[in-house]
Amino acid sequence: MTSYTPHPLKYFAGLDARETGVPAPEGGALGARIEEFFRSNGVSLRVDGAEHGPVVTKYVVSFANDTDHVGKVEALRRDLGLRLGVGAGRVFIGETSWNGSVSLAIEIPNPRRVAVPAATVIPAVPGDAARNGLRVCLGVDTSGVPFSVDIATAPHVLVAGQSGSGKTVFLNSLICGLLDNYDRNECEVSIVDPKGTEFNGFDGHPGVVLGNGLSGDAEVRVGRSGDAVPLLESLVEEMEYRMKVFGHYGVSNLRQYMLGHSGNGHLPYRVAVIDEFYDLLMNHPDAERPLSILAAKARSTGIHLVLATQRPSVDVIRGALKANLSTRIALKVSSRTDSQVIIDQPGAESLCGRGDMLYVGPDGDVPRRLHACMVTPEQIRDFVGASRT
Repeated sequence: MTSYTPHPLKYFAGLDARETGVPAPEGGALGARIEEFFRSNGVSLRVDGAEHGPVVTKYVVSFANDTDHVGKVEALRRDLGLRLGVGAGRVFIGETSWNGSVSLAIEIPNPRRVAVPAATVIPAVPGDAARNGLRVCLGVDTSGVPFSVDIATAPHVLVAGQSGSGKTVFLNSLICGLLDNYDRNECEVSIVDPKGTEFNGFDGHPGVVLGNGLSGDAEVRVGRSGDAVPLLESLVEEMEYRMKVFGHYGVSNLRQYMLGHSGNGHLPYRVAVIDEFYDLLMNHPDAERPLSILAAKARSTGIHLVLATQRPSVDVIRGALKANLSTRIALKVSSRTDSQVIIDQPGAESLCGRGDMLYVGPDGDVPRRLHACMVTPEQIRDFVGASRT
């Protein structure tokens, strides 16, 4: 087995924060315009503060009297976007923590957008999978603070967004985070890339495996559509084997095994990233059975799914499969209906694209707005090249 040392920062530090567009308006002036707009429409609203982030500025607001409510603000959202010149569908109404309590927030896109460098995000979590789980940073929040999750408790992830939403860039950063934070003894990543062009930069990385020798070429580690069903079936076999091992040693999950019994045979986390899984299920219906088994039963064995699509449809995102994809990430979509399919509520249709997303965790809490980092093909090439040495 090839061993390697992760390279935090070194290969992801080349892209500095980039700004595009025109200067953002002074926060106080725009806050006054927001107050004036609502006042002219019969809503007494006060801007209590503002947080300026890389993509949006969040204005924390409160009502001046008890007769006004969130419904009135939501009803005027599109008109506010037009009045401020940012577009009717670009203003987002949500919640935020402010001075120790939950407050209403109005998020306005910045005229000048700042790209989030990968060096800010990828190395922002500790390693050591046995003790810390499989933490990986998804991006930064609206204030620019890195936000991480434990894939081991996700336990499976749905990622959906229209073409141009930044889905592929987000998945690239997620894969880089897993490979950079954990060596192959801790985590192995399997990738299915139906297009054959989105993730082939990871071919040759020792932490990327296709599974059970599906490819005869040692350098071809990223699968295509035809590899998906054999990969999923091999993961079901691996899941069943691990369940027997756990039963033998009297443990209930992979973390307990790693902490107490890994000397008897090491079992790394396995993460399967499958892009365009809608098309996969349409073209390979036999993939649904192993996919459903893994989604329902593989969590405790340390096998986790990341399923991505640009076609969120109730034809495939439904029932038990959807329920088991309990972590949802919605990037920009074209309609409220698509947003509803992904995160069970509207909102993703108002995102700005290019990695702007809504995250809903397994607790089903209020969506959290995040921004993915930028990982360039050159950075992936240098990172993977270094891993071979």
